[in-house]
Amino acid sequence: MEMKKNKNIKIILPTGYINISIPKITMKLESGYLITSNKEKCRGLIEESPLNDNDIIDILVSLHLVLEVGLNTMYRHLMLRDIKKDIDKFEIMKNIDNINFIDKTIMFIYNSKFDFEGKLGEATRYHSIINALRDFSGVRNKLLHGHSISTISDGEKIKNSEVKNMLNPGFLKEQIGKFCFIMEGMRFYLNCLDSGTSDADKEQFSKSYLDDSFLPLLRT
Repeated sequence: MEMKKNKNIKIILPTGYINISIPKITMKLESGYLITSNKEKCRGLIEESPLNDNDIIDILVSLHLVLEVGLNTMYRHLMLRDIKKDIDKFEIMKNIDNINFIDKTIMFIYNSKFDFEGKLGEATRYHSIINALRDFSGVRNKLLHGHSISTISDGEKIKNSEVKNMLNPGFLKEQIGKFCFIMEGMRFYLNCLDSGTSDADKEQFSKSYLDDSFLPLLRT
């Protein structure tokens, strides 16, 4: 098939994109395994309720991976698109990745250009996702940094550690609610982004990195 000169074609894939600009073809593909595999793990565990302590630990850690990896990947796409300097892209990505994902979210919310026409109240409401991110990631940090998950008895009283007390369906439901609120807020900000990001790209970013539809109803 013969293509016309200077014809630009962009093929959007779940893991990246391919640009065809005759006679040049460029692409960027990125693994989404950590996102998709942990979504499947969460869905499978929740559907098999009732949950034990180990199931709740796995769900909390997996939800955090879905959130952090998804946000970091989306920010890389957005930042690389706007950088025009002739610098090696892997060097740029390395520097971007060295920034904490919460700090990147703060800069995204405060420094990006948005069109909030008629939606200023929602923008104010979703500003609280910054604190929600801190609270949500704090649980993951305690789990992965080895905070005690223990029960101690002196023969009369039984006492659980702080993290052990978190491992119950009520607390998990609260954390899932925070996760969904964060994703909802990020989808709102992305949709209001006024910086040349196409509607197709916004839709793909939301589907790939800001999706919470994989979560079934938690039976408590």
